[in-house]
Amino acid sequence: MHRVRRDRPASIWTEEELLDGKRVLALAVVLRTSGCSWWKRTGGCAMCGYNASSSYPEISEEDIVKQFEIAWQSFASHSIVKIYTSGSFLDDAEVPANARDSILSKAGEAGVRLLFESRPEFVDKGVISRSLELCGDIELAIGLESANDSVREESIRKGFSFGDYVRASETAISLGAGIRTYLLLKPPYLTEEESISDAVSSISEASEYSRVISINPVNVQKRTVVDRLYRKGAFRSPWLWSIIRVLKSADAGDAMLISSLVGAGSNRGPHNCGSCDRVAVQAIEAFNLTQDKAKLDVPFCECMDRWERNLSVEKFAISAGDHENYFSGIP
Repeated sequence: MHRVRRDRPASIWTEEELLDGKRVLALAVVLRTSGCSWWKRTGGCAMCGYNASSSYPEISEEDIVKQFEIAWQSFASHSIVKIYTSGSFLDDAEVPANARDSILSKAGEAGVRLLFESRPEFVDKGVISRSLELCGDIELAIGLESANDSVREESIRKGFSFGDYVRASETAISLGAGIRTYLLLKPPYLTEEESISDAVSSISEASEYSRVISINPVNVQKRTVVDRLYRKGAFRSPWLWSIIRVLKSADAGDAMLISSLVGAGSNRGPHNCGSCDRVAVQAIEAFNLTQDKAKLDVPFCECMDRWERNLSVEKFAISAGDHENYFSGIP
């Protein structure tokens, strides 16, 4: 049996991103931690399976510091460093304060922007002020998922309100931090059309507080509510056409709008028919790095008709599953 090294990060990679209108390199690091507090108390959010792969109760403060030191060896000409955990970087029970300070100090000394994630309940003036003391350029990412409280609670099981998000965002902004808002495309139990509408309206609601808004289409992760629905044929990850429609039609105000694609082109990730997936993904990625909506003008594919039919008939179905096979032969 493979033994996991607790002092090694779960993953490290480099990606391109826009920073103040310029394309730069970002270093992304997934740290192994003791796990998300919300997951420990309640079983977590309906779509999130990250705790299954990056949570280890026995991980120590020293392990976390060592993980980041190893990741930092990959640091070169990066302008952004992104820290991901299975929960909240600002949760002392997951990332002890001394380990957090060590990471913030390293990023601050390098003069880079540090992005990290947290639930709203861990955001207060004290922890944001301390973070900014150590690293003058921080971006706090909050998984709002939807601006609709009913969707967030009943479909996603997020456990906080839109008001909680606003309070945390305003606190961070008032002290000089930036906000990155994550929005979920196609939470469970919503139809494709409902999820598009929810994403567009949520972008509008979140734009007032956000430096960046990231649309995250659901990918089916193992040992989650979404996975159980998927196995029963009651859930299909969103079409790439749906992502493109959201990006084209939404008004994000002054916020940068992007979509983070995980598992794109696979059955468990956002996908179209297979033939046009690569072109659609490339269009979305080009938009992410230019903010030019003309990049989203993808050549027509016959599966677009199936997608549009799906939007029109899915609302009459008993479940919000994958209906395209039932009418894919309709002319």
